[in-house]
Amino acid sequence: MTKSITIIYAYRNRDVARVKATLVSLQMQTQQNFHVVFVDYGSEGSYAQKVQKVVSGFVFATYYYVAHTGLLWNKSKALNYGIHKTTTPYVFLADVDVVFHPSLTAVMQQLITPMGFYLFTIAYLPKEINTKEAEQFPIENCKPTHIGNTFGIGLFPLEALQKVEGLDTFFHFYGSEDADLNARLQEAGYFLKYHKPLLIQHLWHPRYPFKKDSQIMVQPRLTNVQRINQRHYLRNREKGIIKPSRRDRMGNVISKEESDFLQKPTKIIKIYNILSHVEHFLGEELPSYTGEIIKVEFLEDPYFQTLKYKLKKLLGKQTQLYCSIKEVNDMVLKEIVFNYRDANYSFEISENLKSIIFCVRMN
Repeated sequence: MTKSITIIYAYRNRDVARVKATLVSLQMQTQQNFHVVFVDYGSEGSYAQKVQKVVSGFVFATYYYVAHTGLLWNKSKALNYGIHKTTTPYVFLADVDVVFHPSLTAVMQQLITPMGFYLFTIAYLPKEINTKEAEQFPIENCKPTHIGNTFGIGLFPLEALQKVEGLDTFFHFYGSEDADLNARLQEAGYFLKYHKPLLIQHLWHPRYPFKKDSQIMVQPRLTNVQRINQRHYLRNREKGIIKPSRRDRMGNVISKEESDFLQKPTKIIKIYNILSHVEHFLGEELPSYTGEIIKVEFLEDPYFQTLKYKLKKLLGKQTQLYCSIKEVNDMVLKEIVFNYRDANYSFEISENLKSIIFCVRMN
């Protein structure tokens, strides 16, 4: 059968059992009119090996590994890479947390149109339903916690996605990239319709803990990123933007060979958490290193934790202004999001949360 639909997954460091469950539900489809493009965007090696083995066990699926673990999570870049690899006229953007009714792809075959795109109704399963049980659709005697519409799981013409140049890669971590894509497609003249019959079930997982964005953790988090993403989405809507601005070629990712360059820095710098030093380096010094591969370690000044410093600060005596490692984290992450998101970079927080290593190849 000619494949008319490519189903794209974006993945990173997730439970492999979920991947198996969603692919098993595709294996059970009554119409095998699809191909799966599975994009692993920067998983750690232990996850990558396991998920590649699972994906490779399904004849309809192809696994792609973006082998650069130091990149920030960017769902838009992962999906755009999948779109770039697509050769079918239609695309279904999926999620590793969902399982499908056996008739999904047959229904999609009836819905496809070059004039618009479809989002779907989705049922959210309770916590006690495990991945094995979720492979059976519908699950007997199981009441969903709630039912709603999807924002990012949908059926799109490939030509439409190419016309708007895919998802906007400004969006990092989580939030607004799906709504932004839908709005730009409509701005470009494509209609949006909702398919109401229930064909998708969502496995339970903890909600993204936005409240932890204000804490320093080994996993990178940026304070207020949800609002920053929301502001970008609203700006795009206000200006009627169709194609994202300020970004690299759609579908471009950093290769393993390119990422290996970061292991051979041409300049190594250490900067203590003195506010003026951090601000000056990021705003003035770093942009001047044209053509260099920079490795900078931000770390706590030993003086920062001394009784002498704390007493001087308490007494209001003049001293250098310091910033916490979390504040350094946020300053560096904002630089990546706003200025270096398309560069070859890596970002790593130490296990003891006392230092940050940022590497970047400057153009």
